[in-house]
Formats: sequence, C-alpha cells, structure tokens
Amino acid sequence: MEAIEHVQPREDEGQQGKDGDLSGRDPALPTPDASASALPEIAVDEVSVPGLLLTRARFGANDWDFSDYNSDASSFLSHLSSSVTAYQWENGRRYHAYQEGRYPLPNDETELDREDMKHHEMMLITDFRLHLAPIPETPDKVLDLGTGTGIWAIQMAEKYPNTEVIGIDLSPVQPEWVPPNLVFEIDDLEAPWLYTPGTFDLIHCRFMFLVIRDYPTMLSQAFRTLKSGGHIELGELDFHPVSYDHQFPPNSQVHLWIDMLSAASARMGFNMFIARKFKSLLLEAGFVDVTEEIFEIPWGGWPKDHRLKTIGVWHMEQLFMGLQGIAMALFTRMHGWTSEEVEVFLVGLRKELPVHGHILSPVGLHTFDPDISSTAESRKTRQDRKAMEKTYARTLETTHDDYAASLFSILEIFGGHSL
Repeated sequence: MEAIEHVQPREDEGQQGKDGDLSGRDPALPTPDASASALPEIAVDEVSVPGLLLTRARFGANDWDFSDYNSDASSFLSHLSSSVTAYQWENGRRYHAYQEGRYPLPNDETELDREDMKHHEMMLITDFRLHLAPIPETPDKVLDLGTGTGIWAIQMAEKYPNTEVIGIDLSPVQPEWVPPNLVFEIDDLEAPWLYTPGTFDLIHCRFMFLVIRDYPTMLSQAFRTLKSGGHIELGELDFHPVSYDHQFPPNSQVHLWIDMLSAASARMGFNMFIARKFKSLLLEAGFVDVTEEIFEIPWGGWPKDHRLKTIGVWHMEQLFMGLQGIAMALFTRMHGWTSEEVEVFLVGLRKELPVHGHILSPVGLHTFDPDISSTAESRKTRQDRKAMEKTYARTLETTHDDYAASLFSILEIFGGHSL
C-alpha cells in the first residue's frame, strides 16, 4: 500500500531539526545490573516487526542559480592511503579508520556478511526491485550513499550497463572486481558536496540512521545535485515494535535494548526514529511527488504466508548476527559499559528474541501486495527474481561453507514460492 501526495515546489527552506530530536520514548537508563534484576523472565511468542519505510521524491523544475559551484569538482573523490585502511580495533571488532569514530558499527567480515544479508532481505521485501523510483530506462548517473559492501551499486551497474554508478562510504571494503561503469569513492557523505548540479537521475540512501546527523542539509545537497525530474529514495527501519496480542510487554529486554540504542544514538547526534519524518523532511527540502511505501517485517519464520515467512527468517538471521556489533560501541562509548556488561546484556536479549509468534507492527503499516496487471508483467517479475537469486548465489559462494549452506537453505525456501 502506498500514500502519494503531490505538492508544488517550495521556495522557503525547511527548518533544520535539532540533532538527536527523538520521536519515541525518553528512557530512564538503568545500569547493567539494575536492568538485569528489573527484567522478568518472559517467553515471548509474538514478536514485532519494525516496519520498513521507503520514501522517494522527485526533484521538480526550479529557478535556482548554481553559477557559484565548480562543475568539475567532487567532494567525494579521494585517493586510498594507508591511513584509510589502517582500521581501528575495539573490543574484538574492526572499525573504519577514515573519520575515526564517525560510524559506530564495525566493518569487519561478520558485519559485511550481515550487510549483504540485509540487502537480500530488502530484495525479498520489494519483490527484487533494486529501486522503486520511476527512473529512466537508461539513467545517466546514479549515486549510492553509504554503499557498504557495494552490493546494491554493483547490481545497479549490472542492470544499467550504460549508466555511471557511484558508491561512497567511509570504509574501502568494496570488491576490486566490479562492472566498468561503477566507481567507489571514500568520503563522508555529510561533508560538502561539490558534484555538478543537476547530475544524478537517482540518489539512493538506505539504513543510514546511524550515519546522517543532519538530514535537512543532506537532502538540500541531494536536491541540488539531482537532475530536474530526478529522484531520491530513502529506506529505513521503524523501531517501534508492537505486539498484536500484547505478549510483548514494555518492560521486556527488547524494549530496553531499543531504549538504550535510542539514547546512545541521540548522544552521538542521531535520531533512531528518523524514518517517520522522511516525508515532511523531503517536502521541506523542496521535493515534489513524495511517495511513501511501508512494509511489514516479521521477526522470525512464524507467518503462514510463505513470502513473509522467508522475510522473517532472513530478518532474524541478520539481526542475531548483528546484535553484538550494533550494541558494543554504542553501549561502551555512550553509556560507559564494559564489554563484559554488554555481553551479559546480550545473553538475556537473545533469550527473549522471538522465533515463533504473531506479527507486531506499528499502527498504519500495510503489508506489501505487488500490483501485477498482466501475465507478461508477472512472467517478467518471476524472471527478474530468478536472475537476482543467481546473483545472490554467486555472492554466497565467497563466504565460508557453513554460513553459505545456511543461506542456501533459506534461498531454497524462497525459490519454491511463486510470487
């Protein structure tokens, strides 16, 4: 389901919100010992789905004067050096070196594997569409903000071989062998952009709530560098789990974990619940035709619907893989916990995280239902899905055997389902 609103371009600039302005609870943070004693032993059979919000917007024609900008410059072009690859190690996890401390999640192999899993989960959610924005059949230029492993940018470059694709990130962790129309650049996306105005057909930004502190400025830079008629696409999880049958109490370890993450990220200047503001932020930045699509994500493989079951399995697999990396730096740096205290907390969290149960969804979220209007479109959808599955199979061959085997088993579940 989607809600579409058409508005005229605004001449006034949007008001920038304060860093860390949260639309959620204002938790009183307990010490690790207090939290352990305060939380009851509960068996959660019905778990939440943070909803996935995808928001895209079109850049309308305007009368801005870009004469002051250097058309040949780019703030994102940088040369790799030893300082960029001299990664930092902390509590057994590896972190980026460039702009050290800027991003609180690790960049080691475990986290990179999880990033690829999150991408595949997104493909399942969106019916293997790399983008929802209606871009031209052959776009000239595409920008991927926070490209990570580069998997989305690689697949975009393969799908559009005549399109120049640029992926930027703080870490040079992308593969060396990539399509010839793809370039990876190392820089901070919140630094001033010097790309040529009116350059991009699509700017892609996904899972970046722990990267972008100042969304109004980022969207302003995106607005300037998009072509007239170009699109920006934002994708983010909503972190407000809700149980349909109320067996997921507010004092649960999961809710405490979310509260602790929210407070820690706010201290770093991030808003963990920014997804709910995307639409208003885009409108304030001057974008038009803002479209928001919201998807439900089960926590676990309990749904009867085969497609949702597969999504839930992937979601829990990547979540369990990422729990330590998500919590470790945020809790030790922002809350002053020791690594041992974090590990003890995560033991209780893993026990509580659900495996079976009913979907939990924020109010107003809708299950995605692909609108296929003809047999030809349906056939093309299945063909695209099979092609994408082969791409993921090639990706998984690069991982170690036991991990690849577990992922192939999940792929087989999805492969038997006719969308």
